[in-house]
Amino acid sequence: MSVSDGINARLVITFFAKARPSNGGSKDDFRPQSLACGPTFSQLLTPQVAPASLSLENHHTLAPGIFQSVYTISTPFPKAEKLRRHASITAFEALHSLEIIFDLIPNPPPDRLRPVRLAVFDMDSTLINEEVIDELARSIGITSAVSAITARAMNGEIEFEQSLRERLRLLKGVKADVWEELKRSVTIAAGAKGLITYLHERSVITVVVSGGFAPMALWLKEQLGLDHAYANHLVVSPSGDTYPYLHLSGDLSPEHPIVTPEYKRQVLEFMAQERSIPLSETLVVGDGSNDLLMLGAAGLGIAWRAKERVQREAPQRLNGTTLSDLIFLLDGQERRHD
Repeated sequence: MSVSDGINARLVITFFAKARPSNGGSKDDFRPQSLACGPTFSQLLTPQVAPASLSLENHHTLAPGIFQSVYTISTPFPKAEKLRRHASITAFEALHSLEIIFDLIPNPPPDRLRPVRLAVFDMDSTLINEEVIDELARSIGITSAVSAITARAMNGEIEFEQSLRERLRLLKGVKADVWEELKRSVTIAAGAKGLITYLHERSVITVVVSGGFAPMALWLKEQLGLDHAYANHLVVSPSGDTYPYLHLSGDLSPEHPIVTPEYKRQVLEFMAQERSIPLSETLVVGDGSNDLLMLGAAGLGIAWRAKERVQREAPQRLNGTTLSDLIFLLDGQERRHD
């Protein structure tokens, strides 16, 4: 997103050390603080914002290994994602083992809270640790064949809908009650419950929109208390000579929309418009190439532990160990989020 001339904006820059200090260490004794406040980073930032009027509001430590700098801007300004992709910034990150998130907030509130009223999440490898379609393949012993297609699809090497149909054909015959087994084996990502709880405390609408499957998305909605869930619906075939049990037909239901990258973005835009929420006040988190469109449309789009191509192309990216790290981007408070 960009900011028009004369509109006040806040630029929030959050520094995450890739190797965090131990929980018992002093929060004031780590490199992100000294690097963020030092002349080198300022020298890198200044040419990227010129001729912007850039005024420092504050520097503050959020947690061991996490530091934030907040600036006020009152001039036309490049997109935040262009800042983070600039060669000088990426070189600085690599040299100092940092990940830096740039968030440009138009007409910011007086407090430190990042305005967010709608949060949309991918499911597989984001809110849960697994790729459900790969787990389905594992149940009938064809993991390698399906996982190879999944990896190519999530990295954007093949078109998503084509790859989904190819994988589903391989899964014809999987028992229709396989979902109950998966609900016992699938694991919710670290920090997901804490992040959703925090968002609900702020009355943020929470949504999962998945290129995976409705039974698991609805289960996750219940587990995390999400407000809405969207996912693909599969056709179940009756028992017969070949498969003497209810089973997946290998086809997508023609009665429901296919959750393509375009559909994911449409869900974000529709839900925001329906509730009169500006897109600047939305958060999107995902890891695959099919998330890039909705990541790009959001006010704050974070590629979380994402595939290589997605890390390059997403507005922002973060490779932490807990989703609760995202609270620091929304909260700006000096406290620990478990």
